[in-house]
Amino acid sequence: MVSADNLNFDCLEIIFTYLSGNDLVSVSLVSRSFLAAAIPRIYRTLAFGLNQAKRYPTVISPFTTVLEHPNLASHVRHIDIRAIPTVKSTPQPQFLRDCARTISLCRNLGSFTCTLDVMPSFLLSLQRKESLEQLRFIGNLTTDQCTQLVQITSLRELTIDGGSWNVVDALPRWIDVLQPSLTSLSLYGILSLNTDILEAILPRLPHLTRLHILSCAKIDQGAILRLVSHVPRLESLAFSSYENSRPLPVHVTPLPRLRHLALDSQCPPTHQPSMPAFWTKMIDLTRTWSCPLKSLTLRVTDRATSSDVFIRDVVDAHHATLTHLALLNCALTRENVTRILRKCTELERVVLSIPDKDVLAFADMLVEAKRLHTIIDVGDVHSTQAPHPPLSRKEVRLIMLQQPTIEKVIADNRVWTAIRYPGSNPNHFDIRVDKKKSPSTNHWFMPPISVL
Repeated sequence: MVSADNLNFDCLEIIFTYLSGNDLVSVSLVSRSFLAAAIPRIYRTLAFGLNQAKRYPTVISPFTTVLEHPNLASHVRHIDIRAIPTVKSTPQPQFLRDCARTISLCRNLGSFTCTLDVMPSFLLSLQRKESLEQLRFIGNLTTDQCTQLVQITSLRELTIDGGSWNVVDALPRWIDVLQPSLTSLSLYGILSLNTDILEAILPRLPHLTRLHILSCAKIDQGAILRLVSHVPRLESLAFSSYENSRPLPVHVTPLPRLRHLALDSQCPPTHQPSMPAFWTKMIDLTRTWSCPLKSLTLRVTDRATSSDVFIRDVVDAHHATLTHLALLNCALTRENVTRILRKCTELERVVLSIPDKDVLAFADMLVEAKRLHTIIDVGDVHSTQAPHPPLSRKEVRLIMLQQPTIEKVIADNRVWTAIRYPGSNPNHFDIRVDKKKSPSTNHWFMPPISVL
């Protein structure tokens, strides 16, 4: 007789890939065989966030656990550090040492993320990592530290969040090392980055398919549209636009493979905020390129009201291919939302502000969205009155009843999930509500996983 406890080890590992968090920890307590099968999954990612940092050292960090049991290091594939314990406003030195030692042990490490300014503590530990493909860090480094940085090789995806001029100066040398493997480059908030550096590095990246350069004040839309001539194989492009920019080039190299586009407007606030004129130009370009755009993310620094003409241009150009659409800080009229949901027949995920928080009218608009499965409400954009109350369970049910394909509604820091049962009436389902987890580990401008 076959029982759960004597299932083949490989079968258990496959089953446990569908579990995470506390569920995975709980199942590991069932038996020794369950524990052995769960351990690779439990220690696949070492994450450390604000809640853990507040309770350190009362709560043992995952890095301490790996140091006490070095055999666990072989299972670690990802390290994600979002917070660090402090002593009198300075990073806790013992914690940093534990992290560095753990990184050295993790020979199968595939990705490393640290969103705090402590990268110098980990530079030596990250060297000679043959499996390391993804790296994200804050680049405030000295000249000597940059010499250590360029020893990190074989990266496929590189993200630098801010950085000193030393890192910018070292980029051409580092890119020479990464040239055979790098396919994704994201540079965010690096004020000293200039077009000369990008002119030097982009021609050396023949395999680059993702380029994201945002909040780098010296790199505007005119510069980006000239620089893309060096990387015609781009599938994902994100950049900031400014009100006073260099003249746009007369001819822009086509990007026929482009599938994700994110535009961030850094224009100053005005009394009558509206969609930036450059966005219309960019949508016209993508139309002429005939690119299979599946994802479009638009964000303005100040709140803006959507233009009927602009929304019509977006829909007309890419209604047949768009699966993800995000409009951040953009107020939409009911007519525009209706046009988007009716015309974009492939739309699966939408991020917007529900017009006037009128859920009944919004639910009616969803009838035509036959493939939509996720709605993210970003809240009131142009409300001059008191804030609208959070979505209620009754309102969420109404949305899910009107369009049975909808599986998830995210609003007001809560995640509403429809639990439907095979073979049952589509109108009979349960709704689970969870508190929204901490902000996404990725930047808002990165392409959804399903797009690329």
